[in-house]
Amino acid sequence: MSLGPVRLAGACALVGVFAAADARADHQIDLKGGFGYDSNPYELGNAFGSVDGAYTELEATVSAEGRAAKGWIKREDIGFIGQLFENGMHAADRARFYVRARGDSDEKYDEHGWSWSLRSQARDTTFVSRLTGRTATDDLGNDIGDRYDNLTGEFDAEWRLPGWKIGRLSLGTTGIYKNYWKDYERFGLDRLDYYSYALQPAFEIGDGSQRLRVRVKAEQREYFNRRVSDAAGDPVPGTDLRYRYYGGDLRFQYRSENRTAFEWKAAYEVRNDNGVGFADRSEWEVGADWSWRGKDGSRFSIDGGYSKRTFDNQVTGDPPVNDEIPEKKGLEAQLRYQRPFPFLDIKGFSLVAEADWEDYDNNDDPRFAYDRWVAFIGVRQIF
Repeated sequence: MSLGPVRLAGACALVGVFAAADARADHQIDLKGGFGYDSNPYELGNAFGSVDGAYTELEATVSAEGRAAKGWIKREDIGFIGQLFENGMHAADRARFYVRARGDSDEKYDEHGWSWSLRSQARDTTFVSRLTGRTATDDLGNDIGDRYDNLTGEFDAEWRLPGWKIGRLSLGTTGIYKNYWKDYERFGLDRLDYYSYALQPAFEIGDGSQRLRVRVKAEQREYFNRRVSDAAGDPVPGTDLRYRYYGGDLRFQYRSENRTAFEWKAAYEVRNDNGVGFADRSEWEVGADWSWRGKDGSRFSIDGGYSKRTFDNQVTGDPPVNDEIPEKKGLEAQLRYQRPFPFLDIKGFSLVAEADWEDYDNNDDPRFAYDRWVAFIGVRQIF
């Protein structure tokens, strides 16, 4: 993991904090820090053993919201999150930095409406072999630990039609540009840089307390310099790789008068490449969230679900040219608890406890079958 992006992210986050301190009164500064333990940060397969360790986490977010001259709502965000593991596990360190600007027309139900979002995000991680738990290398033993460090730019927009008695129709569009900082061309690895664009029409039924949304998606991803693979997984000269995604998702949300909320969600997606189908895959997931908020500012939430990702042609070895884990099938769950810090009467100061659990033991390929749990305790201050 290179330190350049981490220093940049930290410097930008601090600049944002001090800048916001002198901004308008509608800004908010959100700081969270603490200590955690990760039983399997590299997501190593059970067949190859696991490496565990403790870490320190820091998260900082600055946001501001206001109304533009013509009445629409505008919002800006800047944030940074970093995890530093104990000695001997620096390959597990990770950092993420983002800046975002958003706008919303804040229209009435029977009026046309729109919203947009522009975001840039940088990620710094170390690529670790799922077979050895060490920094990954190519076939010749060259270090490629920075393989997946990247910068992403994303634009989202949505146009909402006036609502009817039976519901409301909207049309969303998304554009993404993703650039990987190190392409390792001298090692003979294809590039992962790409851009993509998508259309997402949706229909929503219900009011503020109960809502059902159905959305479908069609997306195309174009790689700048990555080749189509043949049936053996080898790149074909002179062919640029392209993916097409088709799918949809369903969400039902319910909010009660006693400060609880429930959401049920399901999604399905298929991907086809423009070659012989070496990268073709399907993916689906189901899950539910439940949350509660107390009068004193306490919060508790449970989030869980099952997902399954299957490739038509499973890869072999420990490939260094993948955007995602080829196979992932199993359960995930998250618990989040926050309450005003005991014995201290400080406005916006809270005690935070979190737990995460992953169980992917039912994967068909033993390389991608693993267990993992994470525990975190810290404090949070909102200004």
